[in-house]
Amino acid sequence: MSSGRPVQTNPNIGPDHYEAASKWNKEILITTDPVFVNKAVINGRYIGRKPHNYLPLAILVCIINPIMGPLGILFSVMSNRSYADGDIKYSQKWASYSFMSSMITIGVTIFLAIIVGFSLSPLGIRGGHTP
Repeated sequence: MSSGRPVQTNPNIGPDHYEAASKWNKEILITTDPVFVNKAVINGRYIGRKPHNYLPLAILVCIINPIMGPLGILFSVMSNRSYADGDIKYSQKWASYSFMSSMITIGVTIFLAIIVGFSLSPLGIRGGHTP
């Protein structure tokens, strides 16, 4: 069980090796080699540009349809968080989810507006007025 305190480390093996002061005495390797670190971040810099998160589109869709719209905002925020964590692949995934959910919401809203419009109008399905 952990005691809630961070594990103490001592740089006693070398500049890139640390030994943890725990009861198992594990050796920790600290490296900047790109093979062992996150491939999206090398030396503290992100590789690749930040993907577009479609937040303005998601806000517009949320105004149009407040029931399904917040889903796009959620995906946009998750895209920003993934990019801040250095994970560009998941940032692109969340951005594409935001775009697709916004487009589906717009489509569903237009479809429902047409259905409600025809049900409330005096025009029939065949284009003529109902008697």
